[in-house]
Amino acid sequence: MPPSSSPSRRGFPYGAVLTVALGHFVHDTFTAFFAPLLPLLRERLGLSLALAGSLTLFRQAPSLLNPVIGFWADRARWLRWFVVLAPGLTATGMTLLGWTSSYAGLAVLLLAVGFSVAMFHAPAPALVARLAEPQTGRGMSIFMAAGELGRAVGPILAVSAVAWWGGLPGLPRLAVLGWLASAVLFWRLAPVEPIDRGRRWNGTALRVWLRAWGPPLAVLILGRAFVVGALNTFLPTYLHAQGRTVQTAGWLFGAYEAAGVLGALTAGTLSDYLGRKRTVALVQTLAVLFLWAFVFTPDPWRVAWLLPLGFTALAAQPVMLALVQDHAHQARATANGVYLALSFVLRPLAVTLSGALGDTWGLEAAFSGGGLLTLLSLWALRWLPGDTLPSGRAGEAVR
Repeated sequence: MPPSSSPSRRGFPYGAVLTVALGHFVHDTFTAFFAPLLPLLRERLGLSLALAGSLTLFRQAPSLLNPVIGFWADRARWLRWFVVLAPGLTATGMTLLGWTSSYAGLAVLLLAVGFSVAMFHAPAPALVARLAEPQTGRGMSIFMAAGELGRAVGPILAVSAVAWWGGLPGLPRLAVLGWLASAVLFWRLAPVEPIDRGRRWNGTALRVWLRAWGPPLAVLILGRAFVVGALNTFLPTYLHAQGRTVQTAGWLFGAYEAAGVLGALTAGTLSDYLGRKRTVALVQTLAVLFLWAFVFTPDPWRVAWLLPLGFTALAAQPVMLALVQDHAHQARATANGVYLALSFVLRPLAVTLSGALGDTWGLEAAFSGGGLLTLLSLWALRWLPGDTLPSGRAGEAVR
């Protein structure tokens, strides 16, 4: 049973945090099916890169509801079951991709999956933050590392299942894994108290928070999406276009995501001591340098950069989540919902633009140009409130 919420009087609650992380792992294993299957879907449906990239709009559209879901998750116990049901629902939706025969069918199915994704990602990080406080960075590292591990396993599982069962229509057999995870979450999360129950965040506080956080967060999210969003969508397609099979591209994409597991596990914990903003600036800068090395190194040697690229490119998310949670004690799920809504709205824009650039000048140009935009976006860090470290020291990590 998960421990009580008195973080200052107990050790780190590994059991409770790992339970939520398990749900994140299974959930994101299935959301990671889209990119490795995209070459097959494009070939079958005749989709351009821009049109394929626009599909992310449908998967991300329900994220507009993240602030609403988070607002109610801060107050209503029954909404915790969103976390319980989401892995099973997402697994079902993503494995049905192989049964679609049109762009419209893909769009509708991805829209349904988007609602399930929103159901999970608004309350779950807030729950982890409450359980892990004051070591929020460590909690977010474990939570996000589990998600990255799922995104590493997902491409491998997807392409392997296609090979095992002779094509896309066999994928729905995997949905049972999602429902098994939902059963475990049902058993383990039933005793957990509502997130920050009884606390209220009035309209004035919400407006102040949005004015302080909204614009710089939007810039950072958009800049990061030109690297992470583009790679997560088009990296298998790019590798396949370079002459690798769909299976090989899927395995290499899985290796990239596996490196991200270590990056997520390291960066959040590091930020507990180094500072959130300084850690974000460090890993994002390194990610762009490794991306440029990947783009400009000739084949077959370019794949050597995939591991350091995955480690750094995927490391910033737990740090960003911890930064938001540090300054939103009164309504963690609501703040997380606002952050995710910004992320899920801006990311499809970046991916669609990257796809359009890829159609015109090639994906190498889209990747390298996106890296430059990511570096420029780091200027917005100076406008975020200062870090508050667990030791009690506060200060501006980036000036």
